[in-house]
Amino acid sequence: MAEADAREERRKRTVRITAVATGLVTAGAMVAVAVMVQDKGDGPAMPKAAQVGAAPSAKQSANANAAQGGQGGKGDAAADAAPVPGLKLGTAAKVGAADGRDGKALQLVGSGDGYAEAADASVDTTKDFTVSAVVRNDAASASKAALSQNSEQFFSFYLGREDAGTNKNRWVFKVQTANEAGKSALAVSTATAATGQWTTLTGVYNAKAKSISLYVDGALAQTTAAPSIVHGTGPLELGRARYKAQWADAWNGSITGVQVWKKALTADQVSKAATGKSAETPAANLLGS
Repeated sequence: MAEADAREERRKRTVRITAVATGLVTAGAMVAVAVMVQDKGDGPAMPKAAQVGAAPSAKQSANANAAQGGQGGKGDAAADAAPVPGLKLGTAAKVGAADGRDGKALQLVGSGDGYAEAADASVDTTKDFTVSAVVRNDAASASKAALSQNSEQFFSFYLGREDAGTNKNRWVFKVQTANEAGKSALAVSTATAATGQWTTLTGVYNAKAKSISLYVDGALAQTTAAPSIVHGTGPLELGRARYKAQWADAWNGSITGVQVWKKALTADQVSKAATGKSAETPAANLLGS
């Protein structure tokens, strides 16, 4: 009887040990399978709780914003354009090598957001001033503003290419004489405005004489009476001008060597400035000379 009870006890212990061993093997297999499923890279994607709702890193956010051009997916002038001393560039403007000249130039394609803007007004338009720029016009037609200073409604002065009325495809320096359309005084070139080549344009306003003069490559083109001038206190603009409270006449081509004097240069001084021999120090000098 005692021997039978001992055999029964040994059998029960064997069953319990076998059951425990089987359970451990099964659990190990499940862990192994789970690891394989999680690590396997070529099968169907498995959801991972840690990725749901995870916030991007600061670096990822910065990269995403840069790719989208900033908030709202629109580029900012300061963010999208290379920094240029004294100028803020529009999103379609860039500064690069001045083809055929030393130094760099503002490169524009005739679009509304292709421009450069100075920090403030370049001159007091009620007093004498001279403005100059070396420009390359790439547009076959239409009026184009290389330099301007503006009021809210109209430009005060405008240096560029005129292609309207009787002045078809001519270099121009003009001033707005009243805050209404068609009220301006123009000094224009006799020769047509060149396309695809560098030209130095200089405009002079003489407050005492109430006149404006246009010089092309240092030579006087025309002097015209300017009985009045709209006072423009806006910043100096490169590549656009104000007309009827809208930006107009976007430049197509390149602009460099922008210089401003707070005086009316004489014909001799303009000629020397055009050849880089001027003794007159400009109040502003943008994009080299």
